Amino acid sequence: MNRLVILGIDALDPVLLDKWKDDLPNFSRIMDQGYCVPLESTQPPDSIPAWVTIYTGMQPWEHGVVDSVDYLDIKGGANAVDTEILKGKTFWDIAGKAGKRVCIINPLLAYPVWPVNGVMVNGPVFITGDTQTYPEEIASAYELPELGGMVDFPGKKELAKFIERTRKVTEDQARFGLKLLATEEWDVFFLCLLTLDRVLHFLWRYSDPADPTYPGKNPYENSIKEFFVMLDSLVGEYLAALDEDQVLLIVSDHGHQMRPTRALYINEILRREGLLKTRKGSVAGVNPVALIEKTKIAFLRTMHKLDLEDWVYRIASLIPKERRKSLKTSSFAVLRDESVAWVSDTGGGTSFGGIEISRERCLAEDMEYEGLRDRLIGLLSGTRDSAGDPIIAWAKRREDIFEGKSVEKYPDVVFELREDYGVDRTLFSGITGGSTTHKKVSGGHSKYGTFMLFNSPNTPAADQLHITAVFETITGILELE
Repeated sequence: MNRLVILGIDALDPVLLDKWKDDLPNFSRIMDQGYCVPLESTQPPDSIPAWVTIYTGMQPWEHGVVDSVDYLDIKGGANAVDTEILKGKTFWDIAGKAGKRVCIINPLLAYPVWPVNGVMVNGPVFITGDTQTYPEEIASAYELPELGGMVDFPGKKELAKFIERTRKVTEDQARFGLKLLATEEWDVFFLCLLTLDRVLHFLWRYSDPADPTYPGKNPYENSIKEFFVMLDSLVGEYLAALDEDQVLLIVSDHGHQMRPTRALYINEILRREGLLKTRKGSVAGVNPVALIEKTKIAFLRTMHKLDLEDWVYRIASLIPKERRKSLKTSSFAVLRDESVAWVSDTGGGTSFGGIEISRERCLAEDMEYEGLRDRLIGLLSGTRDSAGDPIIAWAKRREDIFEGKSVEKYPDVVFELREDYGVDRTLFSGITGGSTTHKKVSGGHSKYGTFMLFNSPNTPAADQLHITAVFETITGILELE
């Protein structure tokens, strides 16, 4: 019977692994002696839906968790996700029901912990709470590392401390995992490391000369590579701890690349088409809502140009949360009850996005729903940049690419922009512009993560896999029905 050690490394990018392969002896050993292929993520390629798919084998339109993380949120993320849907459906629950002993550490979203056939240890993410263990005596038997999601939002002056702390958290989690790995002959051991993703988000521009905001030679230009080297060393410790009948699986939920440096203002397109209604009024012949929006974008562009984004976020932190959110998303200007269509929250400000349609307003304004979807797809497909090139990679009805009981959790129209463009809700300021937030979060998710197997008697024949294959691989290795 095979036993399985699984290392989940959020945002472990296959392109970067290959780029630094010569400096990563343990990852290279797996590449050369084992099996390593790109892993296509969910749509959108975000940690929340992707990890749930890894845990359950279900697509987001089946499990229903399509939430995205907005890394530009001052408080560091999304609202809490109801994880009741996970209990009993994860690979470790299924393995436990089959009599397999499991040890599960730090799985994103799987909090509070629940009874398993073995050990489960986790901390909160996107919510407040303490680290929890099952059984409870684990907490007194071990010094627990910091677990759950890190919500650091470092400014330029805080980057050195952020890197140091993130490295320590990662090493502490990995070494804690090694201690638990050695306590019993687990059938399934799973440790999820979430820290690489945040390093890539905040440090990308400092290490990539191709990034237009690259500051030139700087103290952080090798920080991302050094983080990969540290992870490689930790992977080496797990390789050394493997028994002959243990298979090592390394998986990431998505990859990472430069975050879009340009923005497409889709709500402004909808406003010009009369589909999105904004508040009106006149003070000395000026619409105050439009004035606020134009002033906001002019201020953000100026602060971006002067490299003063940190001050923007310090000022923003003093504004009450709801008012800050409405300014950030321009929702204060939108009359949702009178609008036919608006940009969805799905996608977290990346190149993936969607448009929601009010069927009630369609009826009120004598619009045919399917005809409106065709019209929106045509509008999106017709957007061009200053050179006349298309900005939209594709735009479709949600049912054209998704299916299942939760398909309606996706926006009515879904789309993907070119990699250099992200979705922005700005109004009254043209339909395209430069990203004013890129210097704060310069790294973004990409479609392909990493799938690695080592010491496995059987490996897939494919040179690329879909993320649903992770669950299938786990249940196959464990010989679960």
